[in-house]
Amino acid sequence: MPELLERDAELRALAERMERAAVGEGGLVLIEGPAGIGKTSVLDACARGAEQRGMEVLYARGDWVAAASPFAVVRELLWPAVRDAGVSLEGAARLAEPVFADEGGDAGSGEGLGSVMHGLYWLVADLAERSPLLLCVDDAHWLDEASARFLAYLARRLGSLPVLAVAAGRSDELDLMAGELSVLAEKTVQLRPLSLQAAQALTRTRLGARADAELSASCHRASGGNPFYLQELLEALANEPQRPTVAAALHVRSVGIGTITRAVLLRLARLGEECERIAQAMSVLAPGSPLRHAAALAGLDRDEAALAADRLRAADVFAATVPELSFAHPVVREAVIAELPPSRAAALHTAAAKLLVAEGASAERVAPHLMSAEPFAEAWVVELMRTAARRALAQGAPDVASSFLRRALAEPPEPDARLAVLVELGDAEMRLPRAQEHAALREALELAVEPEQRARIALRLALALFGVIRNDAGRAVLEAALEDEHALSREVTEELEQALIGGGIVDLAGAPSVLAEAQRHFERARRGEVADPRMLSALAMAGAVAGLESGEVATMARASLADPRLLASWLDDGYVSATVALSWAGQLEEAAAAQDAGIADAQRRGWAAMYMQLAALRAETALRMGELQLAEEHGQRAYELAAELGAAPFAAMPLVGALLERGEGSTALELLESAAPSAGEPATWPVVAMLALRGRAHIAAGDLESGVDELLDADAQMVAAGLQLSVIVDWASAASGALAELGRIEQAVELAERELTDAGVSAAARRLGIALSARGLLEPGEQGLARLRAAVEILESSHAQLEHARALVNLGRRLRELGERDEARRPLSLALDITHRCGARALGDQARAELVAAGARPRREALSGADALTPAESRTARMAAAGLTNREIAQTVFLSTKTVEKHLSQAYLKLDIRGRAELAAALSRQNPRVAPAKE
Repeated sequence: MPELLERDAELRALAERMERAAVGEGGLVLIEGPAGIGKTSVLDACARGAEQRGMEVLYARGDWVAAASPFAVVRELLWPAVRDAGVSLEGAARLAEPVFADEGGDAGSGEGLGSVMHGLYWLVADLAERSPLLLCVDDAHWLDEASARFLAYLARRLGSLPVLAVAAGRSDELDLMAGELSVLAEKTVQLRPLSLQAAQALTRTRLGARADAELSASCHRASGGNPFYLQELLEALANEPQRPTVAAALHVRSVGIGTITRAVLLRLARLGEECERIAQAMSVLAPGSPLRHAAALAGLDRDEAALAADRLRAADVFAATVPELSFAHPVVREAVIAELPPSRAAALHTAAAKLLVAEGASAERVAPHLMSAEPFAEAWVVELMRTAARRALAQGAPDVASSFLRRALAEPPEPDARLAVLVELGDAEMRLPRAQEHAALREALELAVEPEQRARIALRLALALFGVIRNDAGRAVLEAALEDEHALSREVTEELEQALIGGGIVDLAGAPSVLAEAQRHFERARRGEVADPRMLSALAMAGAVAGLESGEVATMARASLADPRLLASWLDDGYVSATVALSWAGQLEEAAAAQDAGIADAQRRGWAAMYMQLAALRAETALRMGELQLAEEHGQRAYELAAELGAAPFAAMPLVGALLERGEGSTALELLESAAPSAGEPATWPVVAMLALRGRAHIAAGDLESGVDELLDADAQMVAAGLQLSVIVDWASAASGALAELGRIEQAVELAERELTDAGVSAAARRLGIALSARGLLEPGEQGLARLRAAVEILESSHAQLEHARALVNLGRRLRELGERDEARRPLSLALDITHRCGARALGDQARAELVAAGARPRREALSGADALTPAESRTARMAAAGLTNREIAQTVFLSTKTVEKHLSQAYLKLDIRGRAELAAALSRQNPRVAPAKE
């Protein structure tokens, strides 16, 4: 084929990559170049080579009309293989059902884009089990956004599958989403223009041996070596009545690409009106559309349309190699579209939409045409766009749903329907990663007249604002809605109040008024009058951060979690808050169990975003329990998923805490800098907690002044709001210790005393033990020693083993300072043992240094065995030891199987074992890397 001249190197590279993919080393390759350079020809040659190697080839092409429909390319790419092979969507692949609902699948409710992506990945993995796959995507610059996101998601995980994805697109037209593929592709094949020699060969082939060198050079220069444009030039010259001459060559030199596209249009015009009308109709229809559709849009009968289509094939306007109607090249289609007057193009799209509706086509197929049609206040258009939007939401594509609903508003709808459309648009915008001002819900709130309707819209708007950390604005909306409380039902009022307490208190500026509102609900809860588990959850969390007695907080949280509806229906609402409240109340084992149950449910549902949030919370609970390995495992995965899903940066916080305890302060600081909230972020708990963590990191790095300033600033912001920072993040002991080192003893004592008083009111064992130990360090004599001993006793039974070890180190230090070296070695030795089991290297180093100062000779740690495993390796090894297959592990934690294989291989090496059967025993063995201190 002439298009494949001078493409040998590119085809060899693709062939070599297919060989590796066929044996399980998948990847993504991108073919780039300008229009007409031959990308499709190279992609087709690649597909032929794959078939010769026994690979299954799946093919799809981006289309500028279908780009308005979510997962249009994914459906074209994967559905034929699913349908023809009878592959059922089972296991994790069932989460992809919403994508294929209009092709026979179940629309489902969906849990967001992350779940759909997870399901599609495992569908590809299931297909690849039959035979190696080649996924070909042509015209990637016209990918719909959801399909582009999936290809990016898939590209990160292809290394574990016998799958090669090859996407071809115009390098100068790739949009931001498709452009991400350029970053993820392991190889990009840039197609170069043909050389002069190749142009000469093509010129002689088409025009005969008498075509001289000057004519060939002129054709090469005019076309820029672009194969498509060169062929168009040669076609024009071949149709000249006279033999090509030097004069013709001079003329060709002045011809540009724009002139060539006009030549295509001229050729089309010469074919007659019927051919022009069929071509115009096909320019707005999807490639491969049936002749009856083109005929209907063109206003021709069957015979007229068939004759015109044949003439268009003969003239190389339509592709002659396939029976379906399709343009010979996208450039030809673009030339036809460019000549269509806007009103004519819009009319054709309207006619196409009506035609598809009459044939019972799905809303997804019709909606893209209506996006290009002129609004005309037709009710059926509004309803169809709303239906398409609902389907897009079920597929996890809120951006597309929002576009469809904005088009419905532009139609416009009847006044009575406008409010409903605005609310639906607001719901779609709530699911966008970073929605703007939620203008649709604000307008809906202004239009609503009936009080309860206004209240429910206000609730939606407030939750949307809470979701983007605009808790101040959300609180204001709820407070305004509650001004009409007299006109609302008790049920609606309580929903508003629950949201106000649960979300409004996070806003520091409004926390005092929210707490005042919560007081009467605390009383109701004490009398057993609160039945809604979401309200109990909100009250528990608010009460905890306000310093309510921990037993009362735990009682409300337990009552909330005891309602099965919380896990089944409100995992992303009250369930999360209830587990947080339990942890803050010091009920760490209960909190951990509840969070584990939530994680399992999120995994079962394939809900990646909720898995991420619960994993971060589970990491925080593990950190409070001193289980640093588990904290780092959950924290690392939560942080990775948050980055992938474009979530808020606060998922990094528990990982930062674990790194600080590991003695990796510089890494923690780097992570904090990369995850820092945006400038001007409203003052909320997460923002202040990040500030406090940064203060702790600075102190750990030796920058006491900066660290203390940041910690005191964070505390002052919380105190002004009537809230307690120590409930959310451990900070007071670090601050008082640093103040003492700086010589600011009076300030250190004042802070430690205040924290001890607050901890006494709360009565949470962990917090009280920490406060006693910090205060004891600052108090000389027997009173200080008594506080240190009391701290050790309280923390010993609190499930907070790391803080127990810290209290032991503080006690040992004080005993050594008092000259009780023999007695000091006992708590210090126990502390060293605990820090070894926790993996707390920073505190372990302190314990070892104190032991040396007390006259002991502890051995140095030798990092080996299970202790040498990274968090990811440890998590994977434990799951494998429990009997899960690599595939099951990958599905559970949203990884690829190759990543799991890599983690296991590294674990085998570090554990010095040969395989899976030895994992359980190797992980259960205690590694005696720290010998008892010699006295």
